[in-house]
Amino acid sequence: MAKLVAQGAALVMLGTLWIGVPGCMENIALIGRPTIEEGRDDFVGEVDRVDVSGRRLYFRPNRDARRVVALSADARVLDRGREYPVAELRPGDVVAMQIRRDARGDPYADLIRIQESQTRRDVPAPRIETLAGRVGIINRRDNSFELDDRAGAPVSVLLSEYVRDSDRDRFRSLRAGEHVRIEGKFITRDRFELLSFLNNEDS
Repeated sequence: MAKLVAQGAALVMLGTLWIGVPGCMENIALIGRPTIEEGRDDFVGEVDRVDVSGRRLYFRPNRDARRVVALSADARVLDRGREYPVAELRPGDVVAMQIRRDARGDPYADLIRIQESQTRRDVPAPRIETLAGRVGIINRRDNSFELDDRAGAPVSVLLSEYVRDSDRDRFRSLRAGEHVRIEGKFITRDRFELLSFLNNEDS
């Protein structure tokens, strides 16, 4: 009986979260990379529409009620062990989310797991790779820098729009000649999208 009462209270609380969706997500304070917390219930619903530029996900937890939840700047989608941008979500996808709160107490989601997909994602996600080398020319305006990994010509590294705030701060403190290790994926042969900075083991 106590368990049913607790579940009912949780549903009432979740119902009130959607009323206060923030109009601006720029001030959201994120801590670390989003992870699934054991023992914490997911909120399940069917995707109705995704507003990528506005960072909003419209969905239906049941057939007659549409809700909206704000998405963090680095929100990601997991489908059968692969990671995709939120733009890959399609109407009809059944997803599970954990609702978090920012520093102001506003609700948002940063990790979305697809339970049932309306789209078969046949195109494999790019392979995540690790690079290490010396920092060359840094372009703060373009959020990019050159990396000499001693394997050939320097690689042009561009920060992904999904990087964490801590990685953006790390980029701002970069200095030419510094040794770094990074994780990401190749866009072309000589262009690399940085997803995160790694601990430097041999600086």
